[in-house]
Amino acid sequence: MTTAARVLVWAAAAAVLGVLVALAVPVASGAYVVAQLVSFRTLLFLGATVVAVVLLAVAWTRRRLLPVALAFLVGAAAQGAVLVARSVPQPAAATGSAEPVVVLAFNTLDTVGPTLLADLALAHGADVLVLPETSLDTARATAAQLAAAGRPMQVLTAEGHHPAIAGTALLVSDRVGTYPTSEPLATRLGSLRADPREPAESPVIVAAHPLAPISRGSMATWRTETRLIAGTCADTPGAIVAGDLNATLDHPGLRDLGPCVDAARASGAAALGTWPASVPALLAAPIDHVLVDGRTWRVVGFDVLPRTAGSDHRPIVATLERR
Repeated sequence: MTTAARVLVWAAAAAVLGVLVALAVPVASGAYVVAQLVSFRTLLFLGATVVAVVLLAVAWTRRRLLPVALAFLVGAAAQGAVLVARSVPQPAAATGSAEPVVVLAFNTLDTVGPTLLADLALAHGADVLVLPETSLDTARATAAQLAAAGRPMQVLTAEGHHPAIAGTALLVSDRVGTYPTSEPLATRLGSLRADPREPAESPVIVAAHPLAPISRGSMATWRTETRLIAGTCADTPGAIVAGDLNATLDHPGLRDLGPCVDAARASGAAALGTWPASVPALLAAPIDHVLVDGRTWRVVGFDVLPRTAGSDHRPIVATLERR
């Protein structure tokens, strides 16, 4: 076999290997380390591209590196293709004439004051505020300021089971429905389900904050809790689920949403991340979400907002219309 033929064989094998690795990443995304890496697709794309370019430059003199360079190039192309696909809005049918419902979700790290939160809600016309890591005092003070501005809100909360992390607060405008009580969901950081008393067509709202995959020992709990949140959306007609889900669409818990849709994906904004807020949104991990029953709701807008105060998450806002 000639040298040129050997290079072609190695190049073909490397291309196949690159495709297999690209496909295996999401399949193994529930595993420790892989779960963390796949959260940052843009960084994977940029890293693989840089390595491929460097190896291709060197391969002019060291042809044995060409297959490795090609494998990295295929991997970069796969990551880039996913990012492009998630930047394309999904088509949706026309809706009725009902007023939209605006959902704002923001993990405040319990560092954002009520005045700023109220101003943020008023600026975006929010009807639903989901605030992980936000104390009851802050939630009540925010609601008081919104009421003074002519936008009264009901306040519901779920306590977490971590002494250093505040629970999750849910504020709901009276115009969305009446929510007298809520039911806690089994997540360590505090999640709740609010069922409306009236009117009958008001949505069930879930304010969620499952555990993050921060260590090898937390992986099983993370997988269970994210599946619980996504499953609650899939099993609840007309549901709206929002919060810091500590998972991307590549992770096991959010990969199959059933009848539910991710608002960012539907709007073509799923390549933009929310954590950490200290880096550009395109480089961050998209772990904050608004999920809705796609049979009931059409997503007409989604935005990742700028970094706000001292939180390490960016706020997100989704605009929904009833079908």
